[in-house]
Amino acid sequence: MRATSDITTFDFRYVTRGNTAFGKRHGAIGAELTLDDTTVRWEQVAHTTVRGERLVIVLHAGVQLGKRSAKYLVDEAALVIQPAGLDARTLEKAIDRRASAREAELHREQLIAEGKGDQVRVVTCPVCKSTVDLSGLESSRYVYCRFCESVFGEGGRDVTDGRRYRTCDECGMFDRIQPYPEFYFYFLLVVYGFRYRQRFLCDACAHRLFLKTLAVNAIFVLGVPTSVWVKIKSMRGREPSFATLAGANALSRGGRYQDAMAAYAPLLGSHPEHPAILTNQALGHIAGKDAAGATKALSRALASCNSYLPALRLAQVRERATGRDT
Repeated sequence: MRATSDITTFDFRYVTRGNTAFGKRHGAIGAELTLDDTTVRWEQVAHTTVRGERLVIVLHAGVQLGKRSAKYLVDEAALVIQPAGLDARTLEKAIDRRASAREAELHREQLIAEGKGDQVRVVTCPVCKSTVDLSGLESSRYVYCRFCESVFGEGGRDVTDGRRYRTCDECGMFDRIQPYPEFYFYFLLVVYGFRYRQRFLCDACAHRLFLKTLAVNAIFVLGVPTSVWVKIKSMRGREPSFATLAGANALSRGGRYQDAMAAYAPLLGSHPEHPAILTNQALGHIAGKDAAGATKALSRALASCNSYLPALRLAQVRERATGRDT
């Protein structure tokens, strides 16, 4: 595998509507990021994420896209590409290292210009090696890397690898995330076929996918083995310290926050004051309509990691909702 520091050029194909587009394109990593006919300054890269063999690059507003690139823009903010001859996660790390360093550098310059140079503070993520800008923030037990979604103690201790354990796109809870097949087979007299897509889910959401696909595939039988494989995969290979997380999350999603708190207790024993587990607790209190409990759990999460974006976003959503209700 190529080292991130060795990547200067790469080939890729755009992804549109879930399919790779025809025609290989060229990219480059240097003073700026080049994607086909578009040049992006590093500070214009807002976020990246990997989904299987594909890389999603989210851009800040104002990027001038070339005519070819503009055709593949998703939701007016992102380009989805599939690297050729290069692992998507390796390319992501190369991009994140440069984008994060540039972002931190600009913030540093701003603080110095404002006479606040003493507030400059950065650390390096032990997982993806991105620069995590903590300038202006007080020290807390954990640090969150928004580039790879890892959580770690300062000094690189107590690392939760965001490449495996992060917030689920579908339910918003922290858990192990894996790719799962959603497969349906149908047969109607002389017409038969199948439908397939890959979904990235936490283990609790994978259980719901298993029930859904099993109910549909049971009619024609041939799709049942794939449904069963989803369930088996969701139950295997969990880290021992997170073994009960999916069950606790299921209780939390159902609003059974008292039962969920008891289930989260041993997890917090293994990962004291882990911001992601506390945020899951907050979601359980919200589902159970316990506003005071949600506020307490969120406060603990942010005290433990004041850079943990999922908790910050949830707090902002609740604040806006409270403002509308008053």
